[in-house]
Amino acid sequence: MPDDLDDLSIYDMFRMEAEEQVEHLQSRLLALKDGEANEVALRNLMRGAHSLKGAARVVGLNAAVRLTHAMEERFVAAQQGHAITQPEVDTLLRAVDVLRDLSTISEDEAPAWAEAQDPTITTLVTELTQFTSAPSTPESTVPAPTPEISPSETVESTVSTVDPTEKLTADFNLRITSQRFDRIIAMSSDNLVQSQSLVRLQEQMQQIQHRLERLVRSVADARRKGARDPQKQAAALNIIMAQGEKDRARLGVLLQELNRMIYTHELNSERLHQEVLHARLRPFGDVLPNLRRLVRDISAEMGKKVRLEVTGERTEVDRDILEKLRSPLEHLLRNALDHGLETPAQRTIAGKPEEATIRLRAWHANGRLAITLSDDGNGVNIAAVAQRAIDRGLVRESVASLLSDAEILEFLFLPGFSTRTEVTEISGRGFGLDVVQSTVHESGGSVRIENSPGLGTTFHISLPVTRSLMRVMRVEIENEIYAIPLSRLSRIASLMVIREDDGSSTVEVGDSRVPVIHMMSALQNTGTPLQPGLAKVLFFLNEKAREAPIAFQIDRVVDETTVAVRQLDPRLGRMAAIAAVTLTEQNVPMLIVEPDDILRLAQKRIAQSTSDPASQSTTADRGSILVVDDSGTVRQMIRRTLLRARYQVATAEHGAEAWNLLQVQHFDLLVSDVDMPEMNGIELVEHVRGNSRLSHLPIILLSYKGREEDRRRGLEAGADAYVTKGEFQEQAFLQVVTDLVGPAELPATPEQAEGAA
Repeated sequence: MPDDLDDLSIYDMFRMEAEEQVEHLQSRLLALKDGEANEVALRNLMRGAHSLKGAARVVGLNAAVRLTHAMEERFVAAQQGHAITQPEVDTLLRAVDVLRDLSTISEDEAPAWAEAQDPTITTLVTELTQFTSAPSTPESTVPAPTPEISPSETVESTVSTVDPTEKLTADFNLRITSQRFDRIIAMSSDNLVQSQSLVRLQEQMQQIQHRLERLVRSVADARRKGARDPQKQAAALNIIMAQGEKDRARLGVLLQELNRMIYTHELNSERLHQEVLHARLRPFGDVLPNLRRLVRDISAEMGKKVRLEVTGERTEVDRDILEKLRSPLEHLLRNALDHGLETPAQRTIAGKPEEATIRLRAWHANGRLAITLSDDGNGVNIAAVAQRAIDRGLVRESVASLLSDAEILEFLFLPGFSTRTEVTEISGRGFGLDVVQSTVHESGGSVRIENSPGLGTTFHISLPVTRSLMRVMRVEIENEIYAIPLSRLSRIASLMVIREDDGSSTVEVGDSRVPVIHMMSALQNTGTPLQPGLAKVLFFLNEKAREAPIAFQIDRVVDETTVAVRQLDPRLGRMAAIAAVTLTEQNVPMLIVEPDDILRLAQKRIAQSTSDPASQSTTADRGSILVVDDSGTVRQMIRRTLLRARYQVATAEHGAEAWNLLQVQHFDLLVSDVDMPEMNGIELVEHVRGNSRLSHLPIILLSYKGREEDRRRGLEAGADAYVTKGEFQEQAFLQVVTDLVGPAELPATPEQAEGAA
């Protein structure tokens, strides 16, 4: 068997993907047949059909492409309100049965399969098309995903609509070769033998300990008897000393053996660890065969000349992350081929070579996997994106004119967003970039667009090389040890803390001075005082990999090490300034900080310290809160509660209005209802977390539903806290607000005094 499955063909990989997608489609359709229709289920069905369609296109199975495209169209229609009928579910299940053969037939058998199944596929496509265009009868329909229900019931349907099969994707089968597995077993066996040897050594050292205890008692007895017979005392002491010398020598031998065993054990454990780790690492080039085939086939179909240039094929990345990268990269390539690159004739007119170029590069940067995918096409039409966002009601025209190009490009990552008016089998759904962003975020990464009109577009993706390990710098802060991710650490230096005339503190960096705060002030939102004079400070890298102009004072640097990352319990929600947790060598929990949160909190605290009291009373830079609720009564109750606590408050009636406000105004906290029209609270949270500028905004969700599954759904969507309206207590609510953004600490403004009355 080849080591690490290097000889797997493209078709073999397609068969494995087809097997997984077919099983998911079947289980979700069966749930649909049982009446469990909801937006999440339909969206996952569409994703499954969409992904399988793309995979079938890569291997040239056009018959499967036709069938999956028809299925995808039907799921889209269902999302738009055309309920799926029970006979139609049966038709979709028959289509899944046809697709099931894809995981069992060989590449040589594929043409014969396509020919034999063509009549069946044609019939199924026709039936699905007829179903899409035909009106459905109430007696035979699966419930629509968004039924007409009262506002009080919307929370129930919104929060609890979890796809029953979603957890099927949580686990995966890790394939390793028998040779590597044998090596892991052998090293594990060595560790077991060494552990047993340590037990034997422990027993021998315990025997020496017992003899030494007896010798101590013998010395005490000899002293008592020595007063009567000095000669006997001397003889007894000589015997005791001789025995003690033997035990000392024996103990020395045992300690040497112990040191040798510890060294061997550590060496073997490190080898075992590296072997297990490398069992998960694969070269980036593993995803390239599918991508090259996709570029070749689609460019030929569209009459375009395209060359794919790749660098960094041997860059290693975690197998799980690499598998998740396949779909986003395929979507980005489809977008480049269909949207970005011109035809040869158009390129000639523009003075470009007839052959377009797509460049894909992968490398390790600051302990992370960096990927760029760029093309030399037209770039993104910013005006068209903005107009499409206005047409869809995502933003008002007056607001759109104020947005920067980078903010307008963020619309491309919204679900279903596309500037195309027609849908093809290649693109136009607006589904691809949504998949790209969600998949990258699920893997702990980020994605951004760099646009050059007329010259092309570049997508920058940053991902961890592996999710299980992280290189960190351990530092001591106020007698506590914290871990700083090395990938986001710019430098650590000893600099002089300077007290400025306005009361702020700075350090000299080159020819300029930058603000400095104590790290604990950002970690716990406290006013921890700085130590004057020469101090140890650190600097973070911001999201653009540049050094952020803020220094953080720490007590001391402990060391640099690799830690095993453990995710926080999801029931805790998202903790500000904390990314994850790990264990020290003494099994003591140690928090891993979140640099983006630290920088955001530090900027806010510095803005507070440099503002005079008069400006603080009229600015929204401190304690500015957006309250969103479609109930005027609830909205005013929350508003007055916050005004009495001297926060600045703005309000919105639903999620869409709140989203528009978030685009143009700064807020320190979002408090949102779950049950709302236009855009519900869960969707608003997902939009915020998916936006690079707003992703770290603290969020509190309010709901009448207090069930554990409702709370868990809200926290999993990205909320920091979940408050039940039926158990609302003003002081408890304000404590949650204070924990997330700190106390207002502002003199009451006339508006606050009037609004709180």
